[in-house]
Amino acid sequence: MRPLSLSLSVSLCVASLAGCRDVPSPAAQHRSVTPVPAHAQRVDLPAASASTVGPLLPSAAPSITPTPPAEALAPSEADLEATRAELRSDLGDSIHLGTLRGVFVVAAPRAMSKATFVQSHKFVERVLDAYMHERFDQLPRKAVKVLLFPDATSYATYCKRRYGEPPSTPYGFYRPDERQITMNLGPGVGTLTHELVHPILDADFPAAPEWLNEGLASLFERPVLTRKGEIHGATNWRLPRLTRAIRSPSERPKAKLSRLFQLGDDEFRGASEDLYYALARYFCQWLDQRGELWKFYRLWREQAEKDPTGEASFLKVTGKAPADFDQDFQRWALRL
Repeated sequence: MRPLSLSLSVSLCVASLAGCRDVPSPAAQHRSVTPVPAHAQRVDLPAASASTVGPLLPSAAPSITPTPPAEALAPSEADLEATRAELRSDLGDSIHLGTLRGVFVVAAPRAMSKATFVQSHKFVERVLDAYMHERFDQLPRKAVKVLLFPDATSYATYCKRRYGEPPSTPYGFYRPDERQITMNLGPGVGTLTHELVHPILDADFPAAPEWLNEGLASLFERPVLTRKGEIHGATNWRLPRLTRAIRSPSERPKAKLSRLFQLGDDEFRGASEDLYYALARYFCQWLDQRGELWKFYRLWREQAEKDPTGEASFLKVTGKAPADFDQDFQRWALRL
């Protein structure tokens, strides 16, 4: 995608995530972002009022009618106020503070300019509007903290004070145990586009496997916001890892679309994690370009108990089994 000459410049490319939900080390209790490769792309994104120009992708609405989150399941005002108080205690009383969707409490130290905070806040609002428009239905039932730091120094200082060591990633991470996204805004707000998916998906489709969770999050590492309520993912730096595997006789079997539906969480996080991230991400982009990603997601979510692998849902949506698309998918990826 051609870089846009708009006001909010963000780095959207994030690398393989290494964190997990429940591990002993506090420093590891998050989904984190590892350093961006030198060839990572950089794009410009707009403030909320601007219109983003990008590749137009199919936007067929899912056939399942979205169900708005039940008011009773939303965070209570007492929960939100307790979260704000926790943020003030953590960052100090003099902070920028805002709330989005009655769930995400966004905070930043006063070292960040008000204009930058407002612009970032509006960007997150626009992303959430798209996520909740015929994609996800349920938001988290408890408040989620979003901490934005203006640069690497303030971000690292906070992490060292909070966790007793420097951050494992220079960009940002989500810790489910603390219900907190922490990020360095210096490289841009793009990391948030990825990390916001995790708490939403945990609420909307708690049975989703790791490959789908990270595939959807990774899809939006380079978002294309074509209009209000629409978001897609443009081709990004993960592609070479996938195409290299497709061209490799030894790795090609792992780079098949059907391989995803066989992956357990431990195997996804294993020795071939970087390849499986790329495979999951481009599976989501491929299905989104067909206009079938969210129909598949929502159908699988609704019948996950009787379709734990997602294969039956995929067959019903596309008309073919995953293995029937292996060659088509690999040819598509090689043409990107």
